Amino acid sequence: MMKKIFLIIIALLMNIMTYAQQMILKQKGLEVSYSVFPQSPEKYNYALSAGLISYAKNGNYLFGYAEYNRQYSEYTHYDIPIDTFLFNGGYSLYLWGDLMRNVNLNLGIGGLAGYEQINKGNEMIYDGSIINSTGNFIYGANGKLSLESYLTEQLVFLVNGQLRYLQNSQLGQLHALFGFGLRFNF
Repeated sequence: MMKKIFLIIIALLMNIMTYAQQMILKQKGLEVSYSVFPQSPEKYNYALSAGLISYAKNGNYLFGYAEYNRQYSEYTHYDIPIDTFLFNGGYSLYLWGDLMRNVNLNLGIGGLAGYEQINKGNEMIYDGSIINSTGNFIYGANGKLSLESYLTEQLVFLVNGQLRYLQNSQLGQLHALFGFGLRFNF
């Protein structure tokens, strides 16, 4: 009987120690994500990002991501590719989580800066039309709401939605994205 109680206590302690390793102050994480632009579902528009996070107090964290996204703008019967290279940095606030912090809801606020390239830098379109601007430096801000779920002690699955304001973008100022990703904490 005493042996069973001892094993149960050890199992509980191991379980508690596993959860204690989540969202530790100054813990780092490597994150990779894939997002889509919902305003044009008939085309293949996407965003890929990778970056680092650093946990602060109470489940909050600093983030910095490098991102590449591809969108298409329709011109008669031709789709003009628009490539964007961005750096996204900011702070994410912990809003809610279960008692063991296996599932968390975070709100991120950040700044964006990068470069937008239209038609791969070519001014001429197939029909002889000329594009006035083939590249712009862009900047702005974004807000992100993410639902984060721990799959293991170090592996986190993310689902997020973003709203961005970009100045100087040829695609307009407001952009929405929905995506998912994985984070590995070390």
